[in-house]
Amino acid sequence: MEKTEKALVILLDTGNKVIAALADDGKVDFGEGVGIAMKGVGLINVFKNLQEITREIKTATPEDIVLLVEIFKEKFDLANDVAELKVEQGIEVLVQLALMVFTPKAA
Repeated sequence: MEKTEKALVILLDTGNKVIAALADDGKVDFGEGVGIAMKGVGLINVFKNLQEITREIKTATPEDIVLLVEIFKEKFDLANDVAELKVEQGIEVLVQLALMVFTPKAA
């Protein structure tokens, strides 16, 4: 799950950088754009490793998925803490539902 974890962190860090840039005036100035671009460079590896990431997700254990949710909760950031908590809780509920539906039943 190493590549999947790294991809999740890169996606969230890049998204957080965009959100922070837009927060003050709703625009991205040159300096903010450079910062976003620097974070976004990591997206190249996400796309290069997409097949491996897909394979990791398909073979992930429930414990691996729970770890990804924890990483998401740690890295996801919104200015509105109430909205952030609701999104995090929604992700947790969806993941738990997916685990119930797609995890093979023990014999």
